[in-house]
Amino acid sequence: MRRRWRYVLFTLLALFVIAGAGIAVFVVQAIAGAPELSQINWATSTVIYDRDGNEVFLLHSGENRTPVRISQIPEHVQKAFIAVEDPRFRSHFGIDLRGLARAAWRTGLYLLNLPGGRVEGGSTISQQLARSGWLTQEVTLRRKLQEAWIAIQLERKFSKDQILEMYLNQIYFGQGAYGIQAAARTFFGKDVGDLNIAEAAQLAGMVNGPSIYDPYLDMESSLARREVVLEAMLREGVITQAEYEEAMAFRPTLVNTFTADERPREGNDFIDYVISILTDAQPGLAERYGIRLRDPQSVARAGLKVYTTLDSKLQTLVEQAVVEQMAAADEAYGIAAEGPRPEAAAVVMNPRTGEVLALVGGRTREGMLEFNRATDALRQPGSAIKPIVAYLPAVEAGLSPATILDDAPVRLSNDGTTVWPQNYDFRYQGLKPARWGVEQSVNPMAVRAMQLGGGPWEGAALARKLGLTTILPEDENLALALGGIQKGVTVLDLTAAFGAIANMGVKVDPVVITKIVDPTGEVLFEARPRQERVVSPGAAYLMIDMMKDVVRRGTAYAFTGGFRGWPAAGKTGTTEENRDAWFIGFTPDLVTAVWNGYDDPDNHLPWTGAYVPVQIWNRIMTQAVTEPPEDWPRPAEVVDVTVCRLTGMLPDANCPPDQVVQELFLAGHEPRGPGNLLVKAKAVQVTVPAQDGRPAYTQWQLWQPACSGKPVERLFIRRPEPLVRHPTEPWNPRYLPSDWADELPTVTCQPSQPRTLWNWLTLPGDWWGPRDGDDRPDVDGTPDVDAVEEPLW
Repeated sequence: MRRRWRYVLFTLLALFVIAGAGIAVFVVQAIAGAPELSQINWATSTVIYDRDGNEVFLLHSGENRTPVRISQIPEHVQKAFIAVEDPRFRSHFGIDLRGLARAAWRTGLYLLNLPGGRVEGGSTISQQLARSGWLTQEVTLRRKLQEAWIAIQLERKFSKDQILEMYLNQIYFGQGAYGIQAAARTFFGKDVGDLNIAEAAQLAGMVNGPSIYDPYLDMESSLARREVVLEAMLREGVITQAEYEEAMAFRPTLVNTFTADERPREGNDFIDYVISILTDAQPGLAERYGIRLRDPQSVARAGLKVYTTLDSKLQTLVEQAVVEQMAAADEAYGIAAEGPRPEAAAVVMNPRTGEVLALVGGRTREGMLEFNRATDALRQPGSAIKPIVAYLPAVEAGLSPATILDDAPVRLSNDGTTVWPQNYDFRYQGLKPARWGVEQSVNPMAVRAMQLGGGPWEGAALARKLGLTTILPEDENLALALGGIQKGVTVLDLTAAFGAIANMGVKVDPVVITKIVDPTGEVLFEARPRQERVVSPGAAYLMIDMMKDVVRRGTAYAFTGGFRGWPAAGKTGTTEENRDAWFIGFTPDLVTAVWNGYDDPDNHLPWTGAYVPVQIWNRIMTQAVTEPPEDWPRPAEVVDVTVCRLTGMLPDANCPPDQVVQELFLAGHEPRGPGNLLVKAKAVQVTVPAQDGRPAYTQWQLWQPACSGKPVERLFIRRPEPLVRHPTEPWNPRYLPSDWADELPTVTCQPSQPRTLWNWLTLPGDWWGPRDGDDRPDVDGTPDVDAVEEPLW
C-alpha cells in the first residue's frame, strides 16, 4: 500500500515537474517572442498649416495622431485616465496584482450572477500601452504573457510620466482619432490643454469602448460613461464635490454637427497639390520644388509639420467665385446640368515671392486627390501666350507700343486654300500700333511682332526660361505666336510665367511649401526659391503698359470696367473653335489666371476668354484687392517720345494734329525721323467702267494735268509689305484690311481726249481691264465708295 502511494506521489510529482517545465518553456518562448521596445513604430499624423500658421489638414494613414508632451496635458486630464483605468498606476511595477485579483473576483461574481459582479479588466496603463503599441488585440495566453513582460520592461526603462505620455498619445478614441490631442480636436475642436474636467472625463471614458461611447453616434451612452469616470475621480480624490457637480451639469458641444450618414468636406485642391508634392505623386514633382524626403510614401505617418503658402480666406473666395460664376454661365448659355459641363481652374500667386496663395482645380469636388486641372491638365494657351512668345522678344529687339504692325494676312495657309492667320471676327484693320494689337488680341500683328523679335525660336526660348517647359522644338514655327503648341501648358505654369512679367522681368520659382519639420524639430526643408532675370526691366514695363490697355479698353474691359482705374494688366486667350478660354490678369502684387474648357476638347465652349474667365477673375480680384496698389515704377531706360500715332515715328507735316501722341520707348530705340508710311499726294477719283458683266467701281488715281475730275490732296499710306491676297477671292473684303483703299495709288489718271472715231475704237481696252500695277478690286461688283472715302485717321 505504501509503495502504491509512493508511486502515485512520484507520478504526480513527475507530472507536476513536466507541466511546470512545459509552462516554463511556454512562458520563456512567449517572452522570447515578444517584440523589443525599440520595435515600436507608431504612425503619427502629418499636419499641414496655411501661411498664417493655422492647421488646415491632418494627413494620416488610418491613424490620425498628433503627439503632445506630458507637460502639455493638464493634470485633470491625466488624473481622469488614471482614476478610471489604473488607480495604482503611480505605485505598481507594471502589473497590478491587487487589480488582477479584484478583477477576477468581480468577474466571477458576475458569471455566478451574484450581487456586486461585473466584467472587469485587470490591465494596467502599462499593459494597455504594451498591447496597443507592440502587440495585437487577440485574446490569448501567449499575448497576455507578452503584454505583462513588455509592461514590466516599460516600467524598468521609462518613468511613470513617460509611460503616461506614450499611453495618452497612443490609445484609440474613435472617429479615426489616435491620442489625446487628435481626440480633443476631433470631438471638441480644441487642443488638449483647453479641455475642461467634463470633457477630459468623457474622453477617458471612451477608451473602454470607442464605438460604444462615441458621442457622435450615441451621446447619452457617452455621457453615462462620463459619469462613471467622474465618480472614479471623486472617489480617488482628484476632484472636489463641487467640481464633480459642475462637470455632471456640463453639456458638451461637438465640433462637427454632421449625422452618421454625413461627413464634412475635407481639404481642397491646394492641399491635394501639397500632398502630391510630399508624396512625389508624379515623377520629379517633389524635386521641382527642391524637396527630397527619405521616404515620400510614408509621409502620412511621419509626424511632419508642413507649412504652406495657402491663404485660406483667399482660397475660399476663389472656390466660391469659380462655383458661382460657372453656375451662372451654365444658366446664361443654356448648358444642361445632366450633360457634360464646362470646367474651370484658377491659380492666384504673389509674383514677387512666387508664393501660390490659392489654387482651384475644378468647379466641383467629390473627394481627395481628384484630377487637378490647375496643375495636371495641359491645355492650349491660345492668344494668352502672345505677350510671352511674340511681343516680349520684339520689345527686347526694339519694338515699342507705337510700332506700326500690319493687321493683314501674313501668308497663305499651309494647304494654300486661304489666307493666314485670320482674326476671331474675320476682319482686318490694316496698319495699327502694337499697343492696339495687344489690346484687341489681333492675330496677324502678333505674328509680325514674332518676326521682328527674331522668330519663333526666340519666342520659344523665352517661354522656356519663364517656366513653360512643355513647349517643344516642334512648336518653333509662326503658329506659336497664336498659342499653337502640341502639348499645352498648365494653369500654374502660365500663372508663374505672367508673374515674371508682373515682377518686372524677374522670374521667381513657384513656392507651395515653405518649410517641413520632423517630429524632433529638425527642419527637413525650407523654401529658397530661385530668382532669375529673364526680361529686362524696360521691356517688362513696356509689355505691362500695353497689357494695361487690355483691361482699360480692350478685350477684358466689358467685365472689369477697367478695374476701378487701378494699376492692372492682363491678356485674354481663346483657342481654335473655343476649346479653351483664358484670362490672366495681374496687379503689382497679385497675379490670377483663370481657365475654362471641357475635359473632352471635342466639346466647344459657347464663350471666349473675354467672357466667363474675365468674370471669374474680376470676382476674385475685386474682393482680394481692396486698396489701390502702387503702380509699377518706370525704369530709367524707358523714355517718352512725341510721335505720330499713324506711323510710330516723329510727327511731320503729314501727321494730323489729333494723331500726335506721347508714347513709350526703350532708350536707344527712339524714332529718328518721320519715316515714310504717310505720303501726301494729289489724286482724283476715277470710275472704272463695267467689264465682263462686272459693275463699275471707283478708285483713287494719281492726278496729272488734263485729267478729268477735281483733284484732291490727301494722305495715303505706303504699306511696308505687299498685301497677301486670297487665292480665289482676292477682292473679298473678308480677306482685305480696312485701309487697303488708302494705299498710295500706283495708277495715274489719263488726260481727257476729244472723242474721235479712233478714241472709240481704242479706249475700251483701257477701261475694261486694269492698267499695269492697278490692284483696285471690284468687290462683288459693288463700288466700295465708303472704303475709298474713309479718312485715314
